[in-house]
Amino acid sequence: MKKNVYALILVGIVAFVALYFFRLPAEVAVIDFESCALAGNPVMESYPRRCTDNGVEYVEDVGNELEKSDLIRIFSPRPGTTITSPLIISGEARGTWFFEASFPVELFDADGNKLGTAVASAQGDWMTKDFVLFSATLSFDVSEIEKGVLVLKKNNPSGLPEHNNELFVPIKFGAQKSVNNQAECLITGCSGQICAEEEMVTTCEYRPEYGCFQESVCEIQANGKCGWTETSKLQACLNSFTQ
Repeated sequence: MKKNVYALILVGIVAFVALYFFRLPAEVAVIDFESCALAGNPVMESYPRRCTDNGVEYVEDVGNELEKSDLIRIFSPRPGTTITSPLIISGEARGTWFFEASFPVELFDADGNKLGTAVASAQGDWMTKDFVLFSATLSFDVSEIEKGVLVLKKNNPSGLPEHNNELFVPIKFGAQKSVNNQAECLITGCSGQICAEEEMVTTCEYRPEYGCFQESVCEIQANGKCGWTETSKLQACLNSFTQ
């Protein structure tokens, strides 16, 4: 009988020690899309993605990209991307977004501190109402704050507020990392290297008519050359256009 009592006491002690040292992590406080996904809730693979927790739906922050898609479209960086300096920006905008073939770009951290500015330049004739490719290079000091926003402003020489317009792109800040002597893999919106400047070379062929760029990853491959990382989502997207 005493042996059984001692055994129960020993089991109780072991259980207490196990619970103390191997406590389950505290539940994630769900306040937005990221914390909802982190809590293990199912994520709907739409664009933007959606996550539901206890009947409440949280939508991924993609800025105002969908609202401005008929005026300006950004290829890189995509909303939610982790960026480092220097940042290569590329996309396309209606000719009416430019003035003298350019428009201003600004980068802010989540506290509203301006971290850097740049001028985006048209990569073709901007005197049109059609879409024109643009590119810019923006250097900035790394923010200690995790998140920020990239703002692409319509060039408004009149200064009249009714002509103002902006595209907001939410981003994350990453630690600076040096690139080896190989060329950086930078998405310019061009096919191959034909319309890219020397410092913006990419061997990734971007096909804007596919509309699959949000599923694409352009990076240095195992052979040391630039190329697409064909994710399953990217391949599925491309296949839907080639079938």
